[in-house]
Amino acid sequence: MRPPAVAQTTPAVTAARGAVVTGHRLLRVPLAAAYGMASRLEHLPRWSDLWMRADTVEKRAGRWVLRLRGFLAGLPVESVVRAQLEPGRSVRWRQSHGTLLHYAAQFEVESEEEGTRLRYTVELDPGIGMLDDASAQRVAVQEVERTLDRMKWSAERELVAEEVRLMKVRPGAQEVREEAEPRMESMQELAQPAAPSEAPAQAPGRRRRRRRRRSAAPAGPAPEPAEA
Repeated sequence: MRPPAVAQTTPAVTAARGAVVTGHRLLRVPLAAAYGMASRLEHLPRWSDLWMRADTVEKRAGRWVLRLRGFLAGLPVESVVRAQLEPGRSVRWRQSHGTLLHYAAQFEVESEEEGTRLRYTVELDPGIGMLDDASAQRVAVQEVERTLDRMKWSAERELVAEEVRLMKVRPGAQEVREEAEPRMESMQELAQPAAPSEAPAQAPGRRRRRRRRRSAAPAGPAPEPAEA
């Protein structure tokens, strides 16, 4: 006989609805700084391309209720969301009621060697007849990509400013190197041995003139003595 099947109890998971888009960026900042930005949902309109205003309705330890207002496809939309925070890990929020048929999102942070990996996921079903699935997908993609770009720029603003300052200093150092290179080349040329045709002439004071010796006249026969 086969053993009876064991029923596995798993927590209920709400299935994603509508367009689901996930993006990520590497922020060159510590995890605490990245999580601090993501967890302040009242600042979401600073980064978001969808929401223009965020009002805190209720705020408790680890749980927030916010009213988000913005525009989608030129139409005003509103969403009251309940957010749940996991310190140092994630921030999740889901619409309880509002204009949209379904809306949920989350930030996740993960420490890496070069900084912090920030992930942003958006689930969006506008429930607007004039927006098909492809349009909803484009809106979600735009929301994810632009939000991450703005958050990365804001997080690394001071670091980028320092890099720009160093880049402005580098041309001066390049000029110094360019001025030093000809001097080094001239010194190398002086150190090289001169070509034979360019050998310097010997100093005249050290030159010894060789005088030609005149050859003596050949000795002839001796003259005869004169007769008396």
